[in-house]
Parts: sequence; structure tokens; C-alpha cells
Amino acid sequence: MSINIQNVTKTFGSFTALNNINLDIPTGELVALLGPSGSGKTSLLRIIAGLEVANEGSILFDQEDITNTDPKERQVGFVFQHYALFKHLTVFENIAFGLKVRPKKTRPTKQQINDKVYELLNLVKMEGLANRYPAQLSGGQRQRIALARALAVEPKVLLLDEPFGALDAKVRKDLRRWLRRLHDEFHITSVFVTHDQEEALDVADRVVIMSDGKIKQIGSPEEVYEHPQTPFVYNFLGNVNLFKGRIQDGKAKFGDLEIHTPEFKDHDQLEATGYYRPHNINIEREPTNADAIPVIIDHIHIVGPIVNLELKKVHDDELIEAEINKDRFQELNLKSGEQVFATPTNVKVFLPENFYI
Repeated sequence: MSINIQNVTKTFGSFTALNNINLDIPTGELVALLGPSGSGKTSLLRIIAGLEVANEGSILFDQEDITNTDPKERQVGFVFQHYALFKHLTVFENIAFGLKVRPKKTRPTKQQINDKVYELLNLVKMEGLANRYPAQLSGGQRQRIALARALAVEPKVLLLDEPFGALDAKVRKDLRRWLRRLHDEFHITSVFVTHDQEEALDVADRVVIMSDGKIKQIGSPEEVYEHPQTPFVYNFLGNVNLFKGRIQDGKAKFGDLEIHTPEFKDHDQLEATGYYRPHNINIEREPTNADAIPVIIDHIHIVGPIVNLELKKVHDDELIEAEINKDRFQELNLKSGEQVFATPTNVKVFLPENFYI
């Protein structure tokens, strides 16, 4: 089932949670709504579900306007961050609940409900836990049961609000891979909310990056990470180092470093910022080009095969974060307090944020 969000605006008093949102989600796509707290992600998800009402705009499922349709009629499965399981019901009863409360004419038989529940228990790898209560399950198990309960009613759309936010990092990583495999098997149109960049980039077909009630960029995980369209998107998707400078004669000038920026040739003398990620830095014992920056190694932090370096510029004490692999670190035989040379690569130049509004 496709989802079309058209000109949706939502306000709470004087606060605008969503500002003229337009988004098309094709049938079978898994989309992540990604952004900081207060960006409007959950409000948009709840409007799709019918749990909130937009002040303006429309929601269409398969080109049918369901803006004013009751949530129970939308064929939507909703998974909450904190599971929302019924504590007094067993795992079996939790999963069966949505089927048992259907009107009598559409309610499956007792045997059909039994078969469906055990099919889902097998799907979520919890076949032997049907008679347990939520309090007897781990957080990861509870979230699987919450997802099985949402799937029991055979929804056309699956909505997940921070589904793994309450879990520890290891369980979260395991479950998001499991969700991706599950989605590939079922092909249910799915939308999930997260503020975890790694989670969105790892799981989603497309990522919708939101801030201040607006969509800042839409694209595949690779597109939004490798080709951010605004300073906000670049900053939000991982660690960043910055240069401050100006546009002059079609170039961004950051001290001795110059980067050709023909796209900004009509914006002479505007402030510019160069963005580059920690892994886009070459570290050398001796300068190999004019862009090399003399730095002092201030701190070394080794995490498995990756070495994180905090580098202090010799000329102004500004800190640079760098990331190199362990083999290169050992080859250079780096030590804290030493002077080395850092050369940024793949620098992305942006004008001030208000230029992109």
C-alpha cells in the first residue's frame, strides 16, 4: 500500500510541529524518519496512523484519501518504543488480542487464531514462550512480541515509533537486522521513527531527515550520507570537522587551503564553512602537499581495528578529530605529543544554513 502525505501541517498552540510536509512512499518501501527530538517525526507518524489530526493537509493510502478515516479502519499496525504489551496477558494472548476483538463477522475462528499466533511466534523465533507473561521476557523479546502483535492483524502499513530505543546497543543492532530481513520477506510498507543515524542508514530503503517540522533531505542511505544538501544534514549524520572561511573569486578560502566552488561564483565574500569527516583525513610524518596542516597528537583512543585521534592545530590550538585504521597507525608508529601533518580530503563546502531555507 502506498502512502501519500500532502501539505500536512500540525500545530500545538503557537508551536508548529509540522510545516507543509509532502512525502510519497511507494508500496513495500521501508522508510526511516530521522531527526533530533522535536523535529516532528513522531507527530507525522501518528498522523499517518490517525492517532493525531493534522490542521491542514491530506493522507492518502493507495490514492484513497483516509485523512478523516478512523484509526481502526486504516489497516495500520503500530509498534511503540515501550512495547505497550498487556501485562496481565500471556505472550499468546497479547498476539491474539487484535484478532479476538474484531467484529464477529470478520473475527477468525479459534483454530485460525491459534494457527496465526503460532505462525507468528515461529516467525519471531519465540515458539516456546507462548505461555509466558511480559514481565518474564527480556526487552528484546518484548519488542518482538509487540511486532508480532502488530503483524497479527495483517496490516497494509506498519508504523514503528523508536522501536529499539529502549534496548541496549547489542540487542538493538540484532533486532534492526532482524527487522530488515522480516521486511524483505513481508514487503509491508513500513515507516519507522528514529533519532539514531546508524540505525536509519543501516535499515531503511530511504531516509527522510527532519528538523524543526520540515523535511531537510530525502534519499537512500548512501545519498544522504555521501551527498548532504545542507549543513544541518552533514552535521547530523556523524562526526564533523569544520573550516571557517569565505567565498572569493569562485573559490572557498580557508587560510592556505583553497577549494574550487563554481556553484557559489555569484556569492562572493559570503561566509563559507568546509566540512569533512574524521575518516577523510590523511596522516603523514612529513607534509606531502600544500594543504597539509601541522598538528600535535593530543589523544589516542583505540577501538578494535579503528584508531581515533584528537589532533591540535599547531597555529591556533583548534581540535581536529581523525580516524585511521590500526594498520596505518602502527605503520606510522604514532605517539601522543608528537607533531604530524593532517590533510583533509573530500571537503564539502556550504554557505550559512539560512542560504538553504
